[in-house]
Amino acid sequence: MTFDLFFASALGEAPYEYQRRLALGEWPAVLVAPTGLGKTAAVVMGWLWRRLTAPETTPRRLVLCLPMRTLVEQAEGQVRDWLARLHASGGQWAGSQNLPAPDAVHVLMGGQEREKGAPAWGRNPECPAILIGTQDMLLSRALMRGYGMSRFRWPVEFALLHADTQWVFDEVQAMGAGMATSAQLEGLRQVLAAAPASRSLWLSATLQPEWLRTVDHQVPDAVLRVPDDVPEDLADPRVTARRHARKRLSRAAARPEGSGRKEIEAYVRALAAEVVEAHRPGQTTLVILNTVARAQELYRHLPRTMERLLLHARFRAADRQAAMERLRTGPADRIIVATQAIEAGVDITSAVLFTELAPWSSLVQRFGRVNRYGECGEEGAEIRWIDLDDPKGDLSAPYEMAELAAARTHLSDLTDGAPASLPPVVGGPTRRHILRRKDLLDLFDTDPDLTGFDIDVSPYIRDAQDTDFQVFWRDTAAVDAAQQPLPRPEELCAVPIRRATELLKGREAWRLDPQAQAAGPGARAAWVRQEGDRVWPGLVVMLDAAVGGYHLELGLLPDHKEPVPVVAAPAEASGPEADVTESHDDDRDSRQSCAVSLTAHLGHVAAEAEALCASLGLPEADRTAVVTAARWHDVGKVHEAFQDRLVEPDGGADRPLAKASVYDRSRGRPYFRHELASALAYLQQRDGEAVADLVAYLIAAHHGKVRLSLRALPAETQPPGVTRFARGVWEGDILPPVDLGGGESSDRVTLTLDMMELGDGVSGPSWSARTARLLKEHGPFRLAWLEALVRIADWRASSREAQGDYDGDR
Repeated sequence: MTFDLFFASALGEAPYEYQRRLALGEWPAVLVAPTGLGKTAAVVMGWLWRRLTAPETTPRRLVLCLPMRTLVEQAEGQVRDWLARLHASGGQWAGSQNLPAPDAVHVLMGGQEREKGAPAWGRNPECPAILIGTQDMLLSRALMRGYGMSRFRWPVEFALLHADTQWVFDEVQAMGAGMATSAQLEGLRQVLAAAPASRSLWLSATLQPEWLRTVDHQVPDAVLRVPDDVPEDLADPRVTARRHARKRLSRAAARPEGSGRKEIEAYVRALAAEVVEAHRPGQTTLVILNTVARAQELYRHLPRTMERLLLHARFRAADRQAAMERLRTGPADRIIVATQAIEAGVDITSAVLFTELAPWSSLVQRFGRVNRYGECGEEGAEIRWIDLDDPKGDLSAPYEMAELAAARTHLSDLTDGAPASLPPVVGGPTRRHILRRKDLLDLFDTDPDLTGFDIDVSPYIRDAQDTDFQVFWRDTAAVDAAQQPLPRPEELCAVPIRRATELLKGREAWRLDPQAQAAGPGARAAWVRQEGDRVWPGLVVMLDAAVGGYHLELGLLPDHKEPVPVVAAPAEASGPEADVTESHDDDRDSRQSCAVSLTAHLGHVAAEAEALCASLGLPEADRTAVVTAARWHDVGKVHEAFQDRLVEPDGGADRPLAKASVYDRSRGRPYFRHELASALAYLQQRDGEAVADLVAYLIAAHHGKVRLSLRALPAETQPPGVTRFARGVWEGDILPPVDLGGGESSDRVTLTLDMMELGDGVSGPSWSARTARLLKEHGPFRLAWLEALVRIADWRASSREAQGDYDGDR
């Protein structure tokens, strides 16, 4: 078994020498390689090979973090295809548990996993997995504020993304604010001792290692420059053909004379004529413009008799996927109009390229989309760049005028756009927001502040003008807005926050509000009116399809008034789970197909925790804390307020129950959190033991709803005669004794909430003091990791109970 055979089985060709080095040697921190030399294949195939040959030293999760949705969709298709070929090849690696199956590739992109429960990669941390996502989805999760997911799962995905994970940040030059955040997170993992360890690798054709210096991250010294540092690749004919592929470079005749509507229309008309004149029959012409609006206008002015394709990031997922399929399978004789969404990483080539002036790093990427493989031969390809010389700066957006001026200087001295002819990228990105250690520690607390808002992490993820929210369209005449189910990924369209007013003004809109969800069995998602145009990253807004705002062929178009065709729902999207979103007062996994006794469930979760800790090789102290927390995690369910919610008409298992066929939130005490009662019961019996605070925290946090702070919810009211109350637990509540299984038991206890108070009390230090000490002692990464393991053990046991795996033990 050799890497060359392994690589060829997946890609059908021999690897470059640098790709071979990644598989067989130590990985650098920075990989700089020209476009078209297979960087994605290098890291994916290298990681797969190392998982096969050295699994004990290779992280279990590979995370490909990409700046654009189009790159995610392309990478997903490639990786799934490579894995399918490897498994079908019959090689010695086929069937190995260290080689992920194609279904172990998971996409994290706006709306992909909205409210569907924990994904497979989040339930199986011991299994190898490949995560491919946009920087919005991945970095927000890495900052404990995951966009488009239940807030109560934030800690789990935070933990898994910082433990036993190989991060790969591709096309770094397009990441904006996310670049500094990615470097700072790597530095903080080293400073705060993440365990198990994770690593980062940054990729680009134009990256300078100095860009990665931050407060806690030094300039990487492990840098591999391809082909300069790899003599074998420098002499490889395949590399030579790409580096010296001829690309004649000149200034286009068309250019805007101003930013007004008439000037832009005149410019677009002139450009359309020039593009048609330069187009080579039988080959592809690519036009890259800097804004969606100008790309849409140019597309409108191209002759309909020609094969045309429009690509940008403001399409609904279903329409964008259809466009990407046309990109892959369409005829060569066509004109493609695109924005920055295609400039980096998209595997496409053309014979003619028109591009608006952009920062030099972006132009280098765009030049990589023409004569990409040297396929144009001696004739070569043609690049025409469009000047945007606007003294007012109205045409420079989304870039800075200084960036465009520097690029213009480079272009004035060039006549060839071949990679070997281009000067290096100098300078560096402007940094406005740097994540500090205190910021990360503050983000570890997932409770909203007293005003109901969360810390905004968007400045650490993208530059302000690039941040998005999500929109989808539904027929509210057929089904009332309040009764609409959750959106599906294929319906969602990313909208820049700066265009919120333009899209939402004068249109009725609704947003999801988990706190407004009605109580009772079968409770649905709750939609409330979206007041005004205040939006934030990750927000999902529903619009009436009748009011327009979107065009099937052109994408997002706020001034379009025609009705929007609704994306049809597949049959499997209409089940009850599609309509449910999680709230603070929700214990959805307590509703099962059959009843499960509390004692049996505690034993099941403890056994799952034991097995999980063993498979991950946890140290003994950590194993003890996790398994003990698993054994005690649901003791609070013995409370009568919880037992009242479990409806089991046929009797089922003996009470007290942990699960029942009906979980009715309209019964019992509002807001009751059984995990808080469990943690208090544990501390009142075990406080003073070496790991008591850690175990109590892990018990309290196992649903993600009681963590660092202990206070009542805003809607809770003080019960008559009760001095302290929080999350439905009242001072003086009595928990009957519970058989924990395994020879252990919990005594009858009278609960006290004096740990809500500041300072030491009868029960010792306050809850805030205890959790602050835990965070300082263990650090955010390790504490979240242990928290996640308890939760995963609970998920696994609950899933097996629902499937009947424990029949006879209920």
